[in-house]
Amino acid sequence: MMRRLLLGNPLMISATMTCLNMSQRCGYLWYRMTRRKTIESSDTTTALNRYLSTFHLTFMGVGATVGVGIYVLVGVAAKEYAGPSMLISFILAGIVTLMNALCFVEFGSRIPKTGGSYTYVYESMSEIMAFLVGWLILLGYLTSGAIGCRAWSGYFDSLFDGAIHNKTIGVFGTMNLGPPFSHSLDLVAFCFELTVLVIVSLGIHASAKVNFVLSMVSISVLLFVTMMGFIFGNIENVINKDHGGFFPFGVKGVIVATSACFYAFQGFDVICLSAEESKTPLKSIPRAILFELIIVTLLYAGSSFSLIMLAPVYLIDTKAPIPSAFALNNIQWAKYVVTIGPVLGISNLSLLNLYSTSRHAYCMANDGLFLKVFGVVHKKTQVPLVGVMSIGIFVALSSLFLDIADLVQFNVLTLFVINIIISSNIVILRSRTSDPSAVDDTERKTMISKCQISKIIDKFSVGFLIFFLVVISLMVALLIQRTPVLSSQPNIIALCTVILFTLLIVGISFIIKLKLKPPTGDSFKVPFVPFLPVIIIAMNMMLLVYSIDLNGLITFIVLIFIGLVIYVVLIIFSRDVMPRETVISEEEVGLMSLEQES
Repeated sequence: MMRRLLLGNPLMISATMTCLNMSQRCGYLWYRMTRRKTIESSDTTTALNRYLSTFHLTFMGVGATVGVGIYVLVGVAAKEYAGPSMLISFILAGIVTLMNALCFVEFGSRIPKTGGSYTYVYESMSEIMAFLVGWLILLGYLTSGAIGCRAWSGYFDSLFDGAIHNKTIGVFGTMNLGPPFSHSLDLVAFCFELTVLVIVSLGIHASAKVNFVLSMVSISVLLFVTMMGFIFGNIENVINKDHGGFFPFGVKGVIVATSACFYAFQGFDVICLSAEESKTPLKSIPRAILFELIIVTLLYAGSSFSLIMLAPVYLIDTKAPIPSAFALNNIQWAKYVVTIGPVLGISNLSLLNLYSTSRHAYCMANDGLFLKVFGVVHKKTQVPLVGVMSIGIFVALSSLFLDIADLVQFNVLTLFVINIIISSNIVILRSRTSDPSAVDDTERKTMISKCQISKIIDKFSVGFLIFFLVVISLMVALLIQRTPVLSSQPNIIALCTVILFTLLIVGISFIIKLKLKPPTGDSFKVPFVPFLPVIIIAMNMMLLVYSIDLNGLITFIVLIFIGLVIYVVLIIFSRDVMPRETVISEEEVGLMSLEQES
């Protein structure tokens, strides 16, 4: 009788079910946050069209890299940050990017799936970390797309001496809504993004062909700049004897300029995002990343050196550095030739940005961490058409109304953070996987048993030690930035502290080395682990500290918090939030209540 009463009492069952459901949902939330995605290297199934070769991927990377960075940042880096030593900054930025790329190459050579950094973190760390990385990348793509459209509009309008902008203000007037809204509408940027949307919607064939043509034009323009610099340039501009010499801003200026130049090298992640559209992803992706970075580094080094040869640092126009350098030498015809370069380069950049954003959203949607409609592939064009259309329209409207140039710093910060996470993942993965037949693992245990600090080694995990290294690297970077450690008269206390922390980083690296296991498989492996990844972490942390300010940091924290809220809501209130075997029926709830009463 009591059992029937309890089973038939809807209020008691409803209250008990609510408590149990919330408990189950919170438990499942923790399960989802900590789980990792399993990806087999032999799994090449995809709904996308496998059309891209190593050649296509290489030029997609070049097209996604050569854009706003070299045509704008080169002037700022030379005039405001480093002077002629900006040449060293570009080389250092290329080296740091190449070192970061080695970690991407290892992941790309064994994970044949679209997603890039997001997929790599999901496979090696946890779902919550993967979502945050994916969220930051998505925001970075959206803001970069709008910024690129505005930059393209500005360059295109400059060919007509600003006539389009003035006509738009004359017809529609100005907007006085304050930040983040722009002073006026940008119809050119809006129409340009809609054109890009149509091209990307046609399929990977059309996108790849347009990308190749635009990439070749961009490469030709930079080669033209390099050649003209050696013909008409003056080596005295590089020596810069009367204005501070080759290092007018000192070593700190070189580091700050390296942080700015680093942004100009970003774009190889589009290669990783094309894994499911590559014919042979395990071979093509690593090769394309390395080929692309070599090509871009040589182009940047040549064109930046020629810019300094053509124009004294103090006369460079930061808004249009390369065209202004030719104008200073009265080479007007060359000025118009190189003005076309940014227009076509940014066109290619915007095309690949929309391509990358749609593929990134497609990957997250397939994992259940974004709206599922973004994972639907059109049968005829074999592209995620809803994602392309939605993202393209959003970017077009943003470029029409908003002035979001201040979020460039957020994009740079995101790049450094992701590179630090990827480098850390390489070390963490080496502590998990090993070859059972390898003799080195036994030797490693023997070394640990003989070591006096074996108790410490066993007590802390590799993940904890890597986190500790990241914190120490941050402290060292802040000390170097905030105190005169790099000056001719350094602060002794700060210098000793930096040396002490550096020795601590080296010691912890050796401890991690004892805990690692030999790598397996025939795919590419990052050499000198954990020492090379630790160096990469330290270099990215240094550049991060020199490139960020308070506003950028606050923006980053706020967006991280918004992402966490979205993730929690997405998991807790999704319909398929719990596995079927964990769901408790109403009859079971009634029996549980009966047992508690008795």
